[in-house]
Amino acid sequence: MTADETRPQAGGSGARTGPAPTVTRRSVLKSLSVLGGAGLVGGATLVGCTPDATRSTGTAATADDVHQPDRPPLPPDETPKGPRFLTDQEVRLLEAMLARLVPGDDQDPGAVQMGVATYIDGKLADFAPYAEPTYTHGPYAAAYERSPDEVEQGEVPVAEAQLYRYGYQGSRVPRDTYRLGLAALDRYAQTRFGRFFADLGQDRQDEILVVLDDCNQRSEAADQITGEAAGDATSDAGAGVVTTSDDVLDQAEEVFGAVDPGGFFSMVRTDTIEGMFADPVYGGNQDLAGWRLVGWPAAQRSYSPDEMLHGTDKQPRSMHGLPVMNPDRPDGGEPALERPHHGVGEG
Repeated sequence: MTADETRPQAGGSGARTGPAPTVTRRSVLKSLSVLGGAGLVGGATLVGCTPDATRSTGTAATADDVHQPDRPPLPPDETPKGPRFLTDQEVRLLEAMLARLVPGDDQDPGAVQMGVATYIDGKLADFAPYAEPTYTHGPYAAAYERSPDEVEQGEVPVAEAQLYRYGYQGSRVPRDTYRLGLAALDRYAQTRFGRFFADLGQDRQDEILVVLDDCNQRSEAADQITGEAAGDATSDAGAGVVTTSDDVLDQAEEVFGAVDPGGFFSMVRTDTIEGMFADPVYGGNQDLAGWRLVGWPAAQRSYSPDEMLHGTDKQPRSMHGLPVMNPDRPDGGEPALERPHHGVGEG
């Protein structure tokens, strides 16, 4: 499902990212950028303001660093073992799907090796604290391209460019979409090829996922067409080229039933992006493979002026391993010292 083209690392030509990462799955970036992945991995974020005179080695915080505050999520060594929401069979099915979205192996990690299934399972188990605004009761926001009159009565008209600000909207929460969608995926695989999805060969699995993707593309293309007939489903209406026949797409939608096959596919693919590039304390991005893939140093306690101008060779590390900024020693110890700078504070 992924392409073979490559894409430059984030950080620009002047970024110093240290030794070449062992991860080489550059094709991931092109395949995921279709969903807006280009903006997922931005520049380094300042999380501290005290310049650091030494280069980080990427090692965990020592006893002298911190006294770190307790905060969720749990560190990796305390993460519950086994799935928390999905069943073992659902995890097997999901991993079969992830393995085709972003293939990989132990030497060149893909979505499965990065622990994306664990990330998705944890996200579903902890659905209540989703950061994204979530609306499960109408009226729902609906996009218009030129005029609010394009929106049906009973929906809230929102300019298409602003719809992303309204978060997830729908009466079926992601938990239900995953549960129904995974079951429907197996049902569709049996309808087409007489076997469960995870038991099919890779070519057959890809064929099914192309159908789901084209269901999504057809739906997006139809939404973008205003004031004229939808025309041929194979036309490019800005949402991607649909290569699957209408008969096959209609059959997939019929077999999937209550859950939209294209919407389910889009949700899994978006969550795959998150799981690959989120902080590893959430279960994905194991061994920092996603960050190393794009050459991002991730959260660091501070950056020196030289690093801000020319890049950094600091190695990425999980936010759980970061020491707190300027910690005072416990029990009335000496406070952290500020480094004097010439001309600052001089009378």
